[in-house]
Amino acid sequence: MAKHKRIENTKSFRASRKAIALPVTFLMLFVSLLILITATYYFSITRISARTLALKTTGVEQEMLSLEKIIKFVSWSPGACEIHEFGDFGGEFKAVPTGKPLILNMTDDSSFYDVVFSSSVGKVLYELPASEEAFGNIFLKGDSRAIVNQSSSTTSQLQISEGIEHYELILSYRPFASATVTGSSNGKPVNSLRIYVVNLNSSEAITRLGAFRLRVSCSGVTSTLQTYNFTSPLSSLLIKANLDGLSGEVSLPISSNAQGAIVSLETIVCNVKLEDVGW
Repeated sequence: MAKHKRIENTKSFRASRKAIALPVTFLMLFVSLLILITATYYFSITRISARTLALKTTGVEQEMLSLEKIIKFVSWSPGACEIHEFGDFGGEFKAVPTGKPLILNMTDDSSFYDVVFSSSVGKVLYELPASEEAFGNIFLKGDSRAIVNQSSSTTSQLQISEGIEHYELILSYRPFASATVTGSSNGKPVNSLRIYVVNLNSSEAITRLGAFRLRVSCSGVTSTLQTYNFTSPLSSLLIKANLDGLSGEVSLPISSNAQGAIVSLETIVCNVKLEDVGW
């Protein structure tokens, strides 16, 4: 009788274990499936967010390239004006007229030195939305040189740069210098040097989120002429630039003889104005 009871108890225990094992198995499968679904969801959201940010960054790049083309179109044509519609890419647009201080001086790198320009030339930038992606310092237009003297080089500088809190897409302009021989005076060759500067410092100080419109206009072109009489031969002069702390220089050939040379330096400034005209 006792043996029979033990057999029944054993069968009952085995049956209860089977009864418990089934829901435990389903629970484990449910938890595993839930973890898999959650992981897949967060992975998908991360991929979608990264893709969305990449699309926004591409959109900002295209907008800033379009703005650069508009500034180029109105430059050097007083009274020219264009409206640019800027889309909403989740970041912040800024026009900083006091940005990018520029100092230019002309020197023979020996005894002669003269500051020919000193002013801020302004900049515009777009702060990209926060991202864990590292963009690095990339130039979409131009390069890092502070001054150029080749006709094939653009004066525009459009770069992605790491800011204090966000990556920034910055548009600014550097000077361009050239030299030609235009004749002679009092037995000395006359050299005509020109420095061209695109200046944004007459723009409004703008900070905008979302979509908006910009009026881009050329408010005028100014020219300053300086003449230098050199009494000894020289073969070149340097135009040295300090653009927002970045130094650079270009060498301009000078035609001279035993009596020296006449150098006429004209600094030509194109004033481009950016204004917020709402939407």
